[in-house]
Amino acid sequence: MTAIAEDQSSFYLLTADQPSYVFPKVELAPFVQFWQSRLGAQTSHLSSAVHVFPNKEVRATFYIYIAAHQLSELDKTALLETYQFQVFKPDGVSFVRRIPALARALEHTDTLYIKQERVSKGRAVDHVPPAHQVIEFPASVETKVEQMKGSLSTTPNLVETIIWAPFVIPALPLGAISQ
Repeated sequence: MTAIAEDQSSFYLLTADQPSYVFPKVELAPFVQFWQSRLGAQTSHLSSAVHVFPNKEVRATFYIYIAAHQLSELDKTALLETYQFQVFKPDGVSFVRRIPALARALEHTDTLYIKQERVSKGRAVDHVPPAHQVIEFPASVETKVEQMKGSLSTTPNLVETIIWAPFVIPALPLGAISQ
C-alpha cells in the first residue's frame, strides 16, 4: 500500500500494482486518525494483511509496532488506554526480530507496543474517483493479499459469518449415528 485517499464518504487504500480497496469512513477512521496523530508518527513498523473474497468484499488487518525507547510515560499510557495497544517483549527467536526496522529498534529496548487494527466492510475497486485528500505513507506498507475461496455473508440478525470451505461430514463408524 502506498497511500490512503479520502472522499466524502470513504477511505481508499491505494496500492502500487493491485486493485485498490475502499472502506466506509466509519470503518477505517480509527486507523487513519491514529496514523495522523503524533503517536502514529512514531510507528517503528507497519504491515497489513488483506483478505479478498470472490464477491470482492475485503477485510484488512494492520499490524502496528512502536518501540518503547522512543516513548514518554504519557505516550505509553495513551497507547494502552486510548488506542488499546498491548505490551510485547519478544524473546530471542521471535519473528519480529527478522523485520529489519524492529531488529534495529530492539537494539535499544526489549519492549514493543503492538496493535492489530482490523477493518471490514471493504470492497476491491479498479478505479478510484478524485479524492479530497491523499495521505502518503512514508514508505510502502508491506501487504500480504490473500484471495479467499469461501464467501462472506451477513445473517439476518447482522452477525457476520465466514464460510471458508464446503461443509464436510466426518466419517463415522456404522451405527454411530443411531447411538
